[in-house]
Amino acid sequence: MDNSVETNGLKQFADGENHRDLRIAADTSASDREHSDDRLEALKPGPIANSHIEVLTDGNLQERSSIDDPWYKRGLRRNLLIGLVLLAIGAIAPYAWNYLQSYQSTDDAQIDGHIDPLSSRIDGTVIAVHAEDDDRVSKGELIVEIDPRDFEVAVEQARARLKLSLAQVASAKQDYAAALANIRQSDAENFRAQRDARRYASLLDQNVVAVGQYDQYIANARVGSAKVDSDREAAGSSLKVIGAREADTDAAQAALDQALLNLSYTKIYAPANGIVGKRGVQLGSRIQPGQTLMFVTETDAIWVTANFKETQLARMHRGQPATIRIDTFGRDYRGYVENMPGASGDRFSLLPPENATGNYVKVVQRLPVRVRLNQGQDPEHRLRLGMSVVPKVWLK
Repeated sequence: MDNSVETNGLKQFADGENHRDLRIAADTSASDREHSDDRLEALKPGPIANSHIEVLTDGNLQERSSIDDPWYKRGLRRNLLIGLVLLAIGAIAPYAWNYLQSYQSTDDAQIDGHIDPLSSRIDGTVIAVHAEDDDRVSKGELIVEIDPRDFEVAVEQARARLKLSLAQVASAKQDYAAALANIRQSDAENFRAQRDARRYASLLDQNVVAVGQYDQYIANARVGSAKVDSDREAAGSSLKVIGAREADTDAAQAALDQALLNLSYTKIYAPANGIVGKRGVQLGSRIQPGQTLMFVTETDAIWVTANFKETQLARMHRGQPATIRIDTFGRDYRGYVENMPGASGDRFSLLPPENATGNYVKVVQRLPVRVRLNQGQDPEHRLRLGMSVVPKVWLK
C-alpha cells in the first residue's frame, strides 16, 4: 500500500502509523554521494518529489512469507500431519472398539429396595408414637403403642376359662375312675351270681332244690351280667367326656394365646433397619386392623434396577461384574448382576398391550435387570431409594 504525504515545509506522519516498517524509495544514482545528497535534499523544506512511502501490513507479510515458502512444501506438511492422525486413529481404533464392546450401560436405572408398611393388627387407640418422618430406626425398636387395657382384661378372662376347663377335665377323669370301679364291682357280683346259677343248676338236676329257687338264681346271674355291661358303657361315656373336656381345655388355651397375641399387638416394632417415612398416625387416633400407620425404608438390603434394552441383553447373564456410577455422589460402586428379568416392564402394567387386537407398532422393550451392590461399600447408609445411577455391566 503506497501512501504519499506532502506538507508545505515539514514532513509529518499520519496518526496510527507508528511501529510500521517505512521504506523511502527515491530515484537514486549509481554513486553513494548522490544517494546521500538526495537524502539531504529530502530533509529540506518544500515538496517531496519522486518519493513514496511503502507500508507493510499483515497481508504484505503473508504474501512475502508465501513467496518464501513454496506451495508444495505446505501441502507436504499438511499431508504428513493427516497421515500421522490417521495412523494414530488406526492404532487406537481396535482398542476403542474392544472397550466399547466389553460392556453395556444405561442411564435408565435407579436404586431400589424394600419399603415396609407398618400397619395395625388390632383396633384400638394410639397412646404413643416414638418416630417421626426421616428418623432412622433399628430392627425391633418400639415405634407405636396402642392402649392395652381392653386386651389385658381379655387375657384374664381367657385364663379364667382355661382354669375352668382344666377343672372340668379333672372332674371327668374322676368320673371315669368311678365308672371303672363300678365295672369291677359289677363284675365281681356277676361272677358270684354266675357261680350260684351253675351250682343250683346241678342241684336241680339232682332234684335237691326247688325249681323256684333255681329260677331266682338264674335271674340274678342275668342281672349281674347286664349290670357289668351297663357299667362298661358308662365308663366309655365317661372317657368320652374326658375327651370333650380336654378339647374345651385346648380351645381355652388357644383363646388365651390369642388374647396374649392381641395384647402383644398393642406394641408395634420396626421390622428392619431403615428410615421412617409418610407417618400418618397421631396420638389419640382410633385405628383399625390393616390400617397403614407409616413406612420404613430398608437401608441394609438395596439393589439397582437397570432397565436395559432388549438388544443389550444378548451377552448378559447372572454373575457378571458391574460398575455403578451414583449421580448424587459422583463416585463408582462395585456390584454384580444378581438376577435376569422374567418379563419386560409392560407385562406387569395395569393394562398390558394386546398387539393382536389392533395396529402393531414395534417398540424396543426394556427389561429390568437387578444389580446387587457388593457388601461394605456403604457403611454409613448414604444411598437412598430412587437415586439415579448409571450402571455398566462388563460382559467379558
